[in-house]
Amino acid sequence: MTYLAVFDWNGTLFDDTSATLKATNAVLAKFDIPAITMHRMQDTFSFPLIHFYEKMGVSADEYLRRAEEEGQAYVEAYESHYHECNIADGAFQLLEWLNERNVHSMILSNHMQENLDKDVHRLGIAPHMKHVSGNSERATITQGLSKQIRLEAYMEEHGFEPHKTFIIGDSHEEPELAKRLGIMGISIAGGLLSAARLEKYKADHIVQKLHEVRPFLEKRWKL
Repeated sequence: MTYLAVFDWNGTLFDDTSATLKATNAVLAKFDIPAITMHRMQDTFSFPLIHFYEKMGVSADEYLRRAEEEGQAYVEAYESHYHECNIADGAFQLLEWLNERNVHSMILSNHMQENLDKDVHRLGIAPHMKHVSGNSERATITQGLSKQIRLEAYMEEHGFEPHKTFIIGDSHEEPELAKRLGIMGISIAGGLLSAARLEKYKADHIVQKLHEVRPFLEKRWKL
């Protein structure tokens, strides 16, 4: 049975945390809230996004009332800066190593599917991926997450077993999802969450760079 490698996109394969910060501050400006630092974002960011903005002082009612306006502000700011960002250190080397060993690699993201597809092709990641799964509606991003539903369905459809699957990401959702599905969870620091916050979610492993992932797989899966 083939092994399955599941990658988050933003902040994991795509090192775009700086663009995320600028886009987040663009939304906060809409509510007359001062810009925050990278450190503050990494210490407070959470999903669903509505909870993060509540921590910043935006009421849930106000956030939802202006959802379309703030969504547009975020997208415009992000798109004006994300071209300055690039693929994370060690991404291509890790993906090539996995492909050489016939590991089935996929992206599981909260990013909009249309934009995700474009970026994955633009940055040269597409040839390394068997599947790319994003969100189809922005409302999903505002109201909650569907990563678990999508991953469970994909694993069942293709017959992937939990003990032969790992997921890696830069937020709390990957280690939480890993525990619920019984798969190996790896957290990568430097994205949405600080290393100190990642420790609280007790992933199987925490890495600073993608090239640190390979030794865990060699030991556990004998690849």
